[in-house]
Amino acid sequence: MKPNNKINLEKNFSERLILKINTTNNKIVMKTMLLCIFLSISFAFVSDRTGWFEVDWKLVFIPALLVLQIIIIGTALKNRYKKH
Repeated sequence: MKPNNKINLEKNFSERLILKINTTNNKIVMKTMLLCIFLSISFAFVSDRTGWFEVDWKLVFIPALLVLQIIIIGTALKNRYKKH
């Protein structure tokens, strides 16, 4: 019987992918997005309970997406104009 190399290749690929994702910058981005989502949901929940502001729950995740876009654009600009 020959060993199943496909399983080993998939395992190595997933390990490499996790190592690429698990960088310091990506951790900061994920924490920032989670904080934005938490703050948006908290604001929407309190506003809905108090009747102070009518909330469309589909729009709650927009601040986290905006933060992600700002981080991506900022990183791209920083890398583009980096001095060598």
